[in-house]
Amino acid sequence: METPQKRILITFGRSFLALQLARQLSAAGHKVFIADSMRYHITRFSNKITKNFYVPSPRFNAKGYVKVLVDIVEQEKIDLLIPIYEEISYLSKATHLFPKSCTLFFPDFDLYDQLHNKWSFQCKLDELGIKNLKKALIKNKEDLKTLDFKTPFALKACYSRASQKVKKVHPQDIPNDLKFESHNPWIAQEWLDGERFCTYTICQNGEVCAHSVYPVGYTLDGNSCIAFQSIEHPGVLDWVKKFVKKINFTGQIAFDFIESKDNKIYAIECNPRATSGLLLFNGADRLDRAFFKTTDKVILPKVNAKRQIAFGMLLYGWRKISIPNNNFFRFLKDLLTTKDVVLSPYDLKPVLFEPLILLNIMLNGKRYNLPIPDAFIYDHEWNGETITL
Repeated sequence: METPQKRILITFGRSFLALQLARQLSAAGHKVFIADSMRYHITRFSNKITKNFYVPSPRFNAKGYVKVLVDIVEQEKIDLLIPIYEEISYLSKATHLFPKSCTLFFPDFDLYDQLHNKWSFQCKLDELGIKNLKKALIKNKEDLKTLDFKTPFALKACYSRASQKVKKVHPQDIPNDLKFESHNPWIAQEWLDGERFCTYTICQNGEVCAHSVYPVGYTLDGNSCIAFQSIEHPGVLDWVKKFVKKINFTGQIAFDFIESKDNKIYAIECNPRATSGLLLFNGADRLDRAFFKTTDKVILPKVNAKRQIAFGMLLYGWRKISIPNNNFFRFLKDLLTTKDVVLSPYDLKPVLFEPLILLNIMLNGKRYNLPIPDAFIYDHEWNGETITL
């Protein structure tokens, strides 16, 4: 079934995911609009978008951000709003302000928060009877002192993301430098060695419409992937199908899994938003059919489809810690044989303007006194603070 031409607004345009999605939706015949609080970003320069909007930061001006987006939706007669990142936190608090004619492709705030928060996600697994790893909530130093882990465990903030490092802690070496925030406690989670996989899924009313999975390969910090290769993993797909069915999920959702040596699958955390698995689809996959539910089949990327963030590979991929058993010749081979997510012969401006965009991100990093990966997302993050609209 073909999807009639629609007018689609994508937020967080600075993301490679936004660029990839804009290109695919445009190729399917839709008109794509982009919004971001960064003036110069990668998707702004794409010839596949109809119009770009410079908007307030959702983190620092949530009320202004929402108002401007509502105005854009009304003025441009937007049919579908697809947020890419944690701006969902703010938008899901304001769904009543958007016209009913626009489909908002994200869950309600309570469900989003439950999945985004690493502790409450694990509690949700308990509630649904899904096996997960040993865990503990840490709100203060006293909680830290009473931990009863006998083996190494991961320590991370309940509201955090892959670019912010996870601490591997040994029971005999508990850190004493943690900073505690009432709105963002910590979670201790049993450390499990095994194969790591990441997923990306588009869902409609608890049904999987599109799905990709890739193993963790090249990373910039052990967690944030910069190269991706699609694989088939029936066990992971089955887990995702059952989970989203149980919570009747609509939107984009992603999971980080570890598969133990005895082939048991554990969901380590959930991201109820777009993630890099989106990059593994191409125009022929017609992801628009997943967003508009005009297909009954699960859309899957081609097995062994490969993509990389080339400038990320150039900055970090050659390092020893980027991937196990790394060496320069392996890195060079992978760099030269993997398609970049930005470079397209039919849409050249994004790659030509990449140096300017990187400079812009570096200036943001200097402004916020943050490394590049953190500066890239800082003004769209949400870490459990009260949202006032």
